[in-house]
Amino acid sequence: MREIISLFLLLMPLYIHAQKVEIAIGEGWAEIPVLQTQSELKSGWKIVDYQMKSRLTHYMMGTHATQMVDERPVFRVTPGEKEVLVDYAIIYLKSYKHYRKIPKAKLSDNEYTRLEPSDFDIRAVEDAFVCQPRRQLEPGEYILVNLAQEPIGELDDLLVFPFCIMK
Repeated sequence: MREIISLFLLLMPLYIHAQKVEIAIGEGWAEIPVLQTQSELKSGWKIVDYQMKSRLTHYMMGTHATQMVDERPVFRVTPGEKEVLVDYAIIYLKSYKHYRKIPKAKLSDNEYTRLEPSDFDIRAVEDAFVCQPRRQLEPGEYILVNLAQEPIGELDDLLVFPFCIMK
């Protein structure tokens, strides 16, 4: 019974998460599935009872995201309740042989580009916003993430929308 409750509490943030992000593919829209990062705490060294140099790392398994687009992707973002479009940002990921990694543990420490009028062409459509970067993105792996989200669990997992810019 405890395992069932734990599984429910683990999956609950995915159901409560009300926002929706889609990407333009041809003439239509494809939803980018939300993924929860996997996190690892690498312990550093310990002096008496004080832990130093511990590092938290956020991973996503697989070498590529399922959504692959060209250099100037078009997003349709439907923010959830109490969310603002400028809370969303694009972060470049480091790619390795079997996984992708967010460069820094804290979202605010990463280099990111917010979805704001200075960097994106934005227009309102019904209850969503259509956003396209003004400059081309470099080929590689990216995530679209809400910077204001509450981390999940003990290791501060994140909910992200991964996509890939083709070479």
